[in-house]
Amino acid sequence: MAFALIILLAASSGWAQSLPSSKAAVLVGDALAPALCSAGWGTIFEVQMRNSGSQKDFLIGLSGVTQILTDTLVKSAGGTKDTSEAEAYIMVRVLVDGAEAAPGPIVFDRRKQTLMAKFNGICTDTNGDGIIQFTECTTPEELQLILDTQAAHHFTFVADDVGTGLHTIRGQACTATAGSSQAGSWNASAAFGKGALVVEEVRLVKGAIIEQ
Repeated sequence: MAFALIILLAASSGWAQSLPSSKAAVLVGDALAPALCSAGWGTIFEVQMRNSGSQKDFLIGLSGVTQILTDTLVKSAGGTKDTSEAEAYIMVRVLVDGAEAAPGPIVFDRRKQTLMAKFNGICTDTNGDGIIQFTECTTPEELQLILDTQAAHHFTFVADDVGTGLHTIRGQACTATAGSSQAGSWNASAAFGKGALVVEEVRLVKGAIIEQ
């Protein structure tokens, strides 16, 4: 089956492009920075595509390279347990003319890191008697775990019966971090790098059920 394929190279500054009537569109390049989930969603890719047929549906693929960093540090002495946790995740969704494509928001990448230690502590002969007692092991020992990873991910969204005319398709993302610590510390971050937004006009099987 013949179809029109239009490939656009995205600038890092972000933009939207209006396309003529076509069967598919591919937008590739550096994604815009996602928003913090606590503040809402940020558009990382946007494209406009015009379709001419009725009873048409969109298959929309959103891909991207994500980076997750988690850093946990614990400090323990005297056999006291110390725990630190760090979590970071990225969520994505696709909007077609402002409406969420199925299945709605998904977790694109996530890591939760927990580090626990129970140490005796660093011992020093504080009174100079040549004998180190348990009570002189008061300086906390430290243990730190840092994980920094990158990975490429992809998810396919579906918008049914989009109708004819010009449609605006937005790939959106948000990031969030959380953590806790006692005597130690935690740090976490999440980022979205290069990616792609692929839109394909299709006609699904009549009566196909799309659940969201």
